[in-house]
Amino acid sequence: MELLHIVERAKALDGLNVAVEFDTGEKGVFNCSYLLSDPYWLRLKEPTFFRTARAEYGTVVWDDNIDVAPESVWERAVFESNPQG
Repeated sequence: MELLHIVERAKALDGLNVAVEFDTGEKGVFNCSYLLSDPYWLRLKEPTFFRTARAEYGTVVWDDNIDVAPESVWERAVFESNPQG
């Protein structure tokens, strides 16, 4: 069984990217552009809304109760170094 990696910090960057730090100490960048194929996520295209990204409940969240599964953030993050998970 794969371990669940908890997002401890998240900060919106340019280009639909979010800087993330996990409970393992791993740091990387999560690109949200793949989400835009679903109308549910189109608000992320609004820069002011996108900048509300933060870490809560162990994952990346935005206002209006929008969040991404933490395992998706881990799987799609581009790490500064290789993840140990």
